[in-house]
Amino acid sequence: MRLVYNLVLGLAVVISLAMSPLFVSDTQALGVEVDPGEINLKDVPLGRKVAVSALGGDEMKLRIQNKGAVAYTYTITVLPLSKTSGPLKKGYIDIPHTSWLWPQEKEVLIPGNSVKEVELFLKIPRKKRYKNKDFQAIIEVKSKKNRPEEIFVVAVQVRFCFSTR
Repeated sequence: MRLVYNLVLGLAVVISLAMSPLFVSDTQALGVEVDPGEINLKDVPLGRKVAVSALGGDEMKLRIQNKGAVAYTYTITVLPLSKTSGPLKKGYIDIPHTSWLWPQEKEVLIPGNSVKEVELFLKIPRKKRYKNKDFQAIIEVKSKKNRPEEIFVVAVQVRFCFSTR
């Protein structure tokens, strides 16, 4: 009976976490923390590949912290807002192509109680229709199962807003 109670309680916690808004500074979920909780960039040039940290400083790198004792692999995916339940920031439009934004590594293995920084890159096509626009995307950091018997994975979503010049 106690096992059933713990399972139901665990499911309730996971469901409530999944339904809660994830756009907060120093976002964390069940042993993983991602910083910054939101990235905002101005004056992104068109037509050339740029490192996000070159535009906004080293604090714009994704800092993924595994707060657990066991090593985990995390996947980093760029999503359009239309594929999430997050709100669109006022004045911004959904990113037309997620291929414009990508992480240095799509998967990272992070030992227990450790941190890994991941650079992000942007390349917006040199087209007049993308000039002087405000775009928003979502960067999702999601754990992979270490063992088949693991029931849950966790995901943290970071809002990524940028303006072109």
